[in-house]
Order: sequence, then C-alpha cells, then structure tokens
Amino acid sequence: MEIITRNGIKNLKVSDENKKETEYSRDKKCSVCGKPYMKNNMLPDEIINILGDKIKYIPSCKCHETFYEKKIEELSSKSDHERALNRGGRYKNFSPMDFKFINSTFEKAEITDNLSICMRYAKAFMTKEIHTGLIFYGNSGTGKTFNSACIGNYLMDRGKSVLVLNLACYLTNLKAQWSSMETEVLKKISECDLLIIDDFGAEKITDWVLEKVFLLIDTRYKTEKPLIITTNLEYRKDENCDIEKIFGRRIKDRINEMCYPLCFLGESRRKGAEESFLEIILY
Repeated sequence: MEIITRNGIKNLKVSDENKKETEYSRDKKCSVCGKPYMKNNMLPDEIINILGDKIKYIPSCKCHETFYEKKIEELSSKSDHERALNRGGRYKNFSPMDFKFINSTFEKAEITDNLSICMRYAKAFMTKEIHTGLIFYGNSGTGKTFNSACIGNYLMDRGKSVLVLNLACYLTNLKAQWSSMETEVLKKISECDLLIIDDFGAEKITDWVLEKVFLLIDTRYKTEKPLIITTNLEYRKDENCDIEKIFGRRIKDRINEMCYPLCFLGESRRKGAEESFLEIILY
C-alpha cells in the first residue's frame, strides 16, 4: 500500500529489515491483565503522526478481544433466551392461568410418586420429541391440577409454549365470544407444544358439547402433539368408566391412544377457610 506525503510516495509495507524492536508504553496498560501496551509497528510513523497518539500504542495481549467476543456471545444468548421466553409465554393471555397455577412449581412441591413421574416427564419433554400425554384422574383436591401446573410452568420457563384450558370455561367462551373465531382458537391449540385441559367433565353435557370436545381433542390428535387432562371422573382404559359413559366411546378411544393414566388417590389436600385462618393466628 502507498500513500502520498509531503515528502513524496511512501510504501506502508514494513520489511523484515526495517522491523523495530518492540516498544512498550509506560502509561497505558491492559485493565484486565495489566500488561503494558506496545507501540503500533503495523503503521509507519507518518500515519501515526497524522492520526494521533490514540493509535500509537495497542494492546500487547488478547484480553479485550476475548472480552468483546464474550460480550457478543452473552448478548446473542440473552436474545435467544428472550425469544424463547416470549414464545413460551405467548399463550398466557389466552389461557385462564390463575395465581395458584402460575405459582405451582416442582420446587414448592412435596415429593410423591406421581410428582416424580411428572418431573421426569417434564425433563424428557425438553430433550425428546414427545407425542404421549397424561391423564390425571381421581378425587378432587388430590393434586391433579397442581401437578399439571408444575409441568406447564417448568416447560414455559424453558421456552416451550403451553396452552391451559379449563374445559367448562373454554366451552362457555366458545359459545359466547369465540364462535366466529373457532378456527383461530383451534389453530392455537394445534400449534402449542403442550395443551393442558383442566377439570375435564365438570360441564353439562349436550350434543353440542360432545361435538366441541371431540373437535378439541381430535385437533390435538391430528398434530401428534401431547396433551394433559385432569379430571375427577373415573377412568379405566380397558373397561367402561365414567368418561366413556358421559363422553362416549369415540372420545374415550382418543384419550386412550393419546394419554398415559396416573391415578391420584387420598383425601383432599385443599385447606378450608377455618384451617387457613387458624394457621394465621396461631403460628
């Protein structure tokens, strides 16, 4: 490379013969490792005189290179994480997630056999392509909704999209508000990574309800994506049970094919107002 100076044309290429011994700055040092800056021998004195002292000395280490590379990696990782969280949370406004649901996590749970299974399922969801869902059945207050919420929150915190539907609320909204946008609603149901249908069977059954429930489950079935169902109804895979009596064989067969059953036994763990009040004033 050549430049024109007052004294004529100068060749900027530094030959081996003209290489100078490294000169180090007495004042400028690396803020990371403390090594002194060295004189910039890549440019001739003429250029340094033109551009000033700011380029006269340059780092003799690679600390700043490494620092900026790390910063770029951190920003990229942060951006990826934010995109994942946005994807995971984009259904929250659509789902009726109450305070209890959002605050249900594995960390706050009492370890049970069913909870251990749910934890393994949630962890597998992050590393494998999952097609099989779960159906939690048993008496009310035994932890079915809590366990499903633990799975849902675990996945959403890690960027998975989870849609939660209380079946009775879903059907009410479908009739009152969503009738003109049912296609869009079903599209969301088909797209999310996990669908949770809570309190399955608490609604009054009509032909319209049976049609909409089958369409809901069948939409999920066709995508080969998992769903979790919680219900107080009796469920037996190979025998006639409450779910078959109420919803019919067609819906029961879909659930049989899509979901692994977990039975929740025991008395209700939900605290009454009296018990909660006594805890407040006595402890």
